[in-house]
Amino acid sequence: MKYVSKLAALVAVASMLPAGFALAQAPRITTGAELVSACTVAASASAEADDRIARASCHQFLAGLAAGVYASVEAGAPLIVRRLGPGMDEEVCFRLPEQLAFETFAQQVVAFAPEHPELYQRTAFEMGARTLAANYPCPE
Repeated sequence: MKYVSKLAALVAVASMLPAGFALAQAPRITTGAELVSACTVAASASAEADDRIARASCHQFLAGLAAGVYASVEAGAPLIVRRLGPGMDEEVCFRLPEQLAFETFAQQVVAFAPEHPELYQRTAFEMGARTLAANYPCPE
């Protein structure tokens, strides 16, 4: 589907944007493990400086992913993401709700990850896409 490459480009661009004027550039998240780690911190109530940076990193990545999806498909339309898995031969399908709060998405990543340790060494994009597919599956 042509939307997948557009989505990947939007996520790549979003991951390079600064998290905000008040924060330093958030570290770039590339692996599933980095995403889970940052989102675990984001789900906590800590106000430590390192935690604020991790929170910003999680927010930046998830916001970019969600914004890319919302920009790629019509509202409520399913999105098939291909070229996942170790052989790049797997795909997932999901349909996002009208709105997806960052906090909700972060909590979903943290809840999904422990049951899928194989995704920790894969891309953060794959962890995010598979989390979305588990929480917002396409209709059969």
